[in-house]
Amino acid sequence: MSESLLLLADLSLPTLSEVLDPIALAKHLRLFSLPPWNWGTIEGVQVRVLKYHAGKRCTLEISLRSDNGWHALIGKVYDTDRDDVFQAMERVRLAGFGPEDEFSIPQPLAYLPSLRLIVQEKVEGSRAKEIFTTGDEQSRAEVAERCARWLARFHAVAPKVGAILDLREYFNSESMSESLRRCVHSLAESSERVADKAARLLEGLEDAASSLSPVEMRAGHGSYSAAHVIPAKGHTIVIDWDGYDLADPARDVGRFLAALRDVSLRRLGSIRALDATAEIFLSTYRDAGQPEATRNLRFYEAAASLNLAKHSFFHARFEEMETTLDEGLRVLEQEAV
Repeated sequence: MSESLLLLADLSLPTLSEVLDPIALAKHLRLFSLPPWNWGTIEGVQVRVLKYHAGKRCTLEISLRSDNGWHALIGKVYDTDRDDVFQAMERVRLAGFGPEDEFSIPQPLAYLPSLRLIVQEKVEGSRAKEIFTTGDEQSRAEVAERCARWLARFHAVAPKVGAILDLREYFNSESMSESLRRCVHSLAESSERVADKAARLLEGLEDAASSLSPVEMRAGHGSYSAAHVIPAKGHTIVIDWDGYDLADPARDVGRFLAALRDVSLRRLGSIRALDATAEIFLSTYRDAGQPEATRNLRFYEAAASLNLAKHSFFHARFEEMETTLDEGLRVLEQEAV
């Protein structure tokens, strides 16, 4: 079955077929003819799928033509009502992450509940991920600093909205343990050595989760990485807000570092290739952030490594998976800074 037919047949996204219909979608987007947008009469709509997560969400590029020109938008269709994502983005915007601010997010424009669709501005520019893998040392350093300063600012001033992530409860839950143990069992089918490393990392994380240092929960992005940062001229913009929450700030820092090593491994051939970039990011964040913000960093970076190793396993990248597990063990076993 073609991807287009799979999209239309996804019963978990019952509104997606209407969103993919330019004529039907144009009727819903007539609101942009009204205040506060005043874009004029809607004359046409074009839709292109950017990313599809079966049964969960679909990200789209929407090109809207009105009598005062073209407007480039991003739409996200969800399997459930996600007005909460729109409201969270709006609160972050009002907290100092607006279009004129140095640190910003895509501006949320509207939530259409009948379509379960968020419409936001499209942000132009290269992702930090691309600069890290194709740029020179100076550009990497500059972008690493911008990524760190954005995150430090976000943790300092963003409103505390969303569910609280407590990994001590998470790792102690029966469902979490069972899920990871099934993954370890699957790993054992491909390599006993790799399965042993995964089991050791899981056990180490479970032990470490019971002795995390208490820190103040902060606004969390949920999946902060170089793939979500656009260092545009005069602004640093962070996209993808589906996983916003309240968490230990070290979670976002650790996720960024683990994802950076993953990019380094897959795009540059060595998990160590971007170590200097990682160090600049971390030192800049520590200089700009709260003293306790990285107290539990080893745990969260190692936990992110385990999740990335699982992702490599399910995509049959077994050598990368083992290297990522080794990195998680190294991070977890190193002395705290």
